[in-house]
Amino acid sequence: MKRSLLVLLVIASIMSVPTQAKDKRDWQTGKVLDTDEARRYAGNIGNGSSTGTLSGNGTYSGSTTSSSTAIYRVYETYVIELGDYVYVAQERLRWRWSKGADLTVNAPVKVAIEKKTLYVLGEDGKEHEAEITKKILKAE
Repeated sequence: MKRSLLVLLVIASIMSVPTQAKDKRDWQTGKVLDTDEARRYAGNIGNGSSTGTLSGNGTYSGSTTSSSTAIYRVYETYVIELGDYVYVAQERLRWRWSKGADLTVNAPVKVAIEKKTLYVLGEDGKEHEAEITKKILKAE
């Protein structure tokens, strides 16, 4: 009985960590100016094989086959106005099924800034983490 209660308490504390981190952030209301998803070429992954013989006079006979797959990195870019600044931030979408924050352009959004990281709360309540790539002072 005591052991199962302890296991339940550990599971409950592990599951509550993300919400505690979300609650600790200094959330502010900003304005979404733009969003964009971009794919960047990151190289090829492939394999090759060859079979053949090399004769004494330096000639090669045989066949070679190779194939490769192009790899892309996908980023969601957010442009958000907050106070006297406009922030441009990128979130790397690491999995095929990953989606960027569900945001409406020219609508308010909850954001938090910690060092070079911008946290965005999407309209569905999910928190997204993006690296700030540019900080622009608004003209007066």
